[in-house]
Amino acid sequence: MCLDNSKRVSGLPGRVILGYGVGNFAFAFLGLVVVVNLQFFYTDYVGLGAGLVAWSLLFARLFDAVTDPLIGWVSDHTNTRIGRRRPWIIGASIPLAFAFYFLFTPPVVADPAQSQGYLLFYMLTCYILVYFIWTIGAVPYYSLGAELTDDYHERVKVIAVREMCALIGLLMATIIPAYLIYKFGGLEGYSLMGGILGAGAALFLLISGLVSRERTEFSGRESMSPYVGWITTFRNEHFRRLLVAFFCSAVAGAIPATLVIYVSVYIIGTPAWWTETVPGWMPTWSYYLLLYFTSGICALPFWNRAAVWWGKRNTWAVAISLAAMSSAACWWLQAGSVGYFSVLLVLGGISFGNYLTLPPSMVADIIDHDEVLTGRRREGGYFAIWAFVTKLGAAVTGFIALQVLEHVGYVPGVPQTETVKTWMLWMYSWFPALLYMMSLIALFRFDFSAEDLSDAQAKIGRA
Repeated sequence: MCLDNSKRVSGLPGRVILGYGVGNFAFAFLGLVVVVNLQFFYTDYVGLGAGLVAWSLLFARLFDAVTDPLIGWVSDHTNTRIGRRRPWIIGASIPLAFAFYFLFTPPVVADPAQSQGYLLFYMLTCYILVYFIWTIGAVPYYSLGAELTDDYHERVKVIAVREMCALIGLLMATIIPAYLIYKFGGLEGYSLMGGILGAGAALFLLISGLVSRERTEFSGRESMSPYVGWITTFRNEHFRRLLVAFFCSAVAGAIPATLVIYVSVYIIGTPAWWTETVPGWMPTWSYYLLLYFTSGICALPFWNRAAVWWGKRNTWAVAISLAAMSSAACWWLQAGSVGYFSVLLVLGGISFGNYLTLPPSMVADIIDHDEVLTGRRREGGYFAIWAFVTKLGAAVTGFIALQVLEHVGYVPGVPQTETVKTWMLWMYSWFPALLYMMSLIALFRFDFSAEDLSDAQAKIGRA
């Protein structure tokens, strides 16, 4: 059965791959600061209670449960002269910059303890706005990556370049907040950071939307209700198995992202030798993030090659195992253990480079299988679910972690009790390690190979 007589696409020019990839600078800029810095900013600088911050994170992600499938469906069925995805990528760029700026520019109140409701309303409103606009741009953007090439291994290359841009963006998003906080103080520094990174995100999204090109043969397919589309997507057994593995890994990875600043400040601390030898604009938490993301960048070429040798599933399994071991080893962190933590972050960063690259390319392969089943191209539907799971994992873990800290007696800006430190370490080490092992078990039920992709593409006329 031939569902699509379009030509098989492979051998993409480097400018096309790079032009598409630079758009991920935008989501890297904003994503890191939101996941790592946002809760610390609102608890320790703005003065909003940790429990209220946790509820804000959770509610905003539940809102995404409605918007993600809707935007994915709209993107799949958009039909303009510049394509299905590009109008949304371009249109989200400037509004996203403004929303991000205001999220980190809250009103200054005389007594935060007496203004908790007001601060909660402000954070929640801006946070929902940021992620609604984010969804408008991100779901079409990541969906476009699955359409550019039909080649099993070239898809890894496309995603690797995209995530290389993301990792470089993460490095910049690590340095800029640290420097601005040192130079201007917490509130003003974060506000300037919101403006600078927001403007940079808008610029790179515009570049990506203008440079990228789309395949016209994918437009004009028969429509499907967005929520019917979700149900149909979950009937794809390959996707279900992959999604379970990814969700466990997403939750496991989100916990350290939420707590890394708390651990670096309140457990490891800043040794005297650090203060005497390292510039003041480089706090320990910024160094840790730089080390982690630099390791991820350096590991990308290896993972790209390893996927050719061992296959995508087996290569991801190796990375998950490495992440589990490095997470568990964090249980032995203590005051002053900068070197020990650095080694663990290098190992974790190497694993992170794999996590960014291989799973999305595996989804792209499954979408071709879905076309055999449905006769439609539904990248938007698949990556809407993928994006929602990523954000849900961050929200659930952020909510749980901050609620736990609130209940065990966390007080911002002062030395923490041994009880608080123990809970921080347990959530940072053993809990992620357990989830990584669950991800590994789920992954070995996934069995969609390069040969399966070739068979699917033969049935849709792109063999």
